[in-house]
Amino acid sequence: MENMTYDLWALVATLALAMVQIGLQSILTLKQAGPEWVAGPRDKPFEPTGIAGRMARAHRNLLEIFPQFVAALFIVHAAGVNGEWAVWGAWIFFISRCLYVPAYAYGPPGLRSVFWQGGQVGIIIILADIVW
Repeated sequence: MENMTYDLWALVATLALAMVQIGLQSILTLKQAGPEWVAGPRDKPFEPTGIAGRMARAHRNLLEIFPQFVAALFIVHAAGVNGEWAVWGAWIFFISRCLYVPAYAYGPPGLRSVFWQGGQVGIIIILADIVW
């Protein structure tokens, strides 16, 4: 734990967010699809709708961007330049992704895009450590 930097703690927090998101979307999908579909072979695809669908799509979106976040942190750590910019960028990414979930579920049109962009900016800030 002594070697854990603040940006790596943001990575841990983002992993926890992903776990919360999959749990939430699983519960909501179970309510829609029913236990037979959830426990069964899932031969017939089921696409949840409403809040359950939004939670599933928000989780998929996190999984799509997560590799870039991890890669950015890996690059600055492998280069030995992880500093203040990486910390700020990692926490901006995490906070943006946390805000993305309720914005996707309940927010007015366009709000989720703001938080999506916040995550992208966080990754750019992490990579700024290489330059500065």
